[in-house]
Amino acid sequence: MSLSKSLIKNALSNYTGFFVSALVGLFISPFVVHHLGNTGYGLWALFQSVFGYFGLLDLGIGISVVKYISQFKANDDQHAINTFGSTIFFTYLVIGIIVLILSFALAPFITHIFHIPTTYKHIAFYAVIISGFTTAIVFPMGLLVNSLSANQRYDLTNAIGIVRTIIYAISVVLLLKQGYGLLSLFILNFLLSLMTMFIAVYIVLIKYKFIKIESHLFSFPMLKMAYKYSIFVFLNNIAGQINLTVGNIIISVMIGIEFIVYYALALKVNFVIIQSISAIVAITLPVFSEQWTISDKGKIRFTYLEIVRAITLISLPIYMVVILYSNSIMNVWIGAGYHLAALCIILLAITMFIHNISGYITGILLFGIGKHRALSIANVIGAIINIILAAILTKFIADGYGLKYGVLGIPISILLIVIGVEIFFLPWYVNKIIELPNKEYLKLFIKPFLFIIPTAILALLIRHYYTPHKLIVFVIESAVIGFFYWGLYYLFGLTKEERTR
Repeated sequence: MSLSKSLIKNALSNYTGFFVSALVGLFISPFVVHHLGNTGYGLWALFQSVFGYFGLLDLGIGISVVKYISQFKANDDQHAINTFGSTIFFTYLVIGIIVLILSFALAPFITHIFHIPTTYKHIAFYAVIISGFTTAIVFPMGLLVNSLSANQRYDLTNAIGIVRTIIYAISVVLLLKQGYGLLSLFILNFLLSLMTMFIAVYIVLIKYKFIKIESHLFSFPMLKMAYKYSIFVFLNNIAGQINLTVGNIIISVMIGIEFIVYYALALKVNFVIIQSISAIVAITLPVFSEQWTISDKGKIRFTYLEIVRAITLISLPIYMVVILYSNSIMNVWIGAGYHLAALCIILLAITMFIHNISGYITGILLFGIGKHRALSIANVIGAIINIILAAILTKFIADGYGLKYGVLGIPISILLIVIGVEIFFLPWYVNKIIELPNKEYLKLFIKPFLFIIPTAILALLIRHYYTPHKLIVFVIESAVIGFFYWGLYYLFGLTKEERTR
């Protein structure tokens, strides 16, 4: 299969998974907020953030699985794949045991670390332990799912995700309607992770036999090779986890758990958009790895430019609509009273747009070719500054404009960090490595930004005359705006050769 056909097949597969996940997210989030309340939803978001840090205990091995298995596959070395897979699998089992020990140790102290209301203290205790078991399962499962990505079987990865998402949606509705509450969501998450693990074992190890896992194949040299690559992945993962989730922790400590809901909902909206972009970007890591293995810089430049162009064209009208319609999004999605979440959405939308067209794709390329050290160092420095700056801005805004407005300090801080790292450093660093002229790179953005001007005018007119009061109306208006932009660009922004391709 050609590179273009492979990319399109995998992207369409990812988009199928994305649309199912997005639709479920749009439906479930307001349902959970209204059944659990702001404090309950805030606690749910807080614990997801805390155990996101436990996930960092793999020290970045996850991406190395995709890189090395795709690299060994390019060299047709099945023995190396089996040795590497076995080594990572048993390493993950040990890490899982460590996570369980840490969760049992943390549980008695969780209510003292965060300002958790008395009525939620017993829930918090058991939630920590259940989350520990869930995270322990996620590690070996990650090896299996990442091996599917390395083999570019995104159709199977998304099939697993879709099944899990549908079961999750139905179960959440049934559980909360029956009055089971917050703790049931943690138990559900554990059971679904266990189910996903069994499915992945069957597909990867039994049906397709992508990897053969045996204890005698465990190799310390392989583990050393993986960690030599992944240590900087680990640092980058820490930075990313801090930038996305430290906001929930800072808000809970400095102004209160009940205010997390505003930032968490804004993050949820932007995460849906990130999924739409990752449907394209994520599939390129094994492609870049294979191309770098065979020393084909020409194909790397071509793939890189095509992906940057694609995500710019996709994300520009989407983020423009999100920014212009932020209040309408919250009103039709959650209900009245979430204006603060709308402000967070605007700030995060600007941030994530910059990240998608710059930091995300450059990061994937650098991980794929193994040149990610500078990326990781830059992101770690940015994350450290973000912690300090976010805390300062949260307190300053809370003291000056009211307690709840302190939430805005988090997205403002992230935006400033992203501008510094992902506009003024990363693109130029990558262009130098792959020998891409900066002028050729910058030319990519001229026409997409020019064509967004008439689209923005259309969006403002539609919003003025037809302000959406129902979700379906918002979806229709968004589709009209989006397809106007893409149709306009297709007709007048592409050359004949580009349209044919």
